[in-house]
Amino acid sequence: MFNELALQIEKHLAKGSNFAIAQVVDRIAPSSGKVGDKALILETGELIGWIGGGCVRGIVIKEAIDVIRTKRYRRVRISPEGGSRETATYKEYVMSCQSKGTLEVMIEPVIPQPELIVIGKSNIARKLVQMAAAADFRVSVMATEADVQMFPDAHSISDIVDFSAFKGLTNTYIIVTTQGENDERSVKEALETSVGYVGFVASAKKAEDIKIYLKKEGISEARVAELRSPVGLDINAKLPSEVAISILAEVIDHFRNENKSEASCCGSKTSEQTSAVEEQDKFSEEYYINPVCQVPVSKKNPKHVVEYQGEKVYFCCDGCKVSFDKNPSQYIGKTV
Repeated sequence: MFNELALQIEKHLAKGSNFAIAQVVDRIAPSSGKVGDKALILETGELIGWIGGGCVRGIVIKEAIDVIRTKRYRRVRISPEGGSRETATYKEYVMSCQSKGTLEVMIEPVIPQPELIVIGKSNIARKLVQMAAAADFRVSVMATEADVQMFPDAHSISDIVDFSAFKGLTNTYIIVTTQGENDERSVKEALETSVGYVGFVASAKKAEDIKIYLKKEGISEARVAELRSPVGLDINAKLPSEVAISILAEVIDHFRNENKSEASCCGSKTSEQTSAVEEQDKFSEEYYINPVCQVPVSKKNPKHVVEYQGEKVYFCCDGCKVSFDKNPSQYIGKTV
């Protein structure tokens, strides 16, 4: 099992996917999960491995999805007596399964370092690639006549702007620093991707001019509004190296505090928010919120399914079904 899980972790790391790893760290028998049991949980709610069945599985999936979103670990205690203690890194649940055992599970996020795509071969571009690589970013460069001598720290170099080779654009940032060389086309192609963060190194006047161009070219106003230009934190940067530092600092700040970004306060959805909604829709298609314990149950593999008022109700364990059968009207209003 461990080897299989290790291969899955390696596979999803290679894809640049966000996921969480859950491990049973404490146990009071009886429970099907044992200390040391591990599982990998994807953003879609898919669980690979074993940490226990029934309500434990659903609770861990629910909490793991939130751990991935917040990028912060969480310790979860599931016991017959339950509890109301809850902090940003700790939460208690009632063990509704009939086994009545107790488990504590540590859930940690695995968020691969971002991928940075730099378009252009300006001095700022060269400094940015150098610094981003030193910060463990995977860096790709797109620019005419760019080569390894010019960008020795880049993971990949292309002499054309072409995003077709990038299979996944999760945790990806694009910085256009062409400085007069095909600015409009480069920014337009960057915005035509699903990447949530596109920055353009330019003056305020140049930025306004290119936004007008983008709208004329059919890029939606909402997408144009997402373009970050001028880009970088305001540190009164003058030298190319200082500008590169300001850009990289803003990228890191956005990556680490993505769920608190300004864009989330705006009326229109960003590409990242749209992606999150799509993931949530997919999750809702595959999972049902158990009305008794309020944890997700896989529609493909529930413990029990009953029909109530023309609707299918899914349960993770015997205990939840028994409680529901006693008084369905007490719970059915809680389903989401």
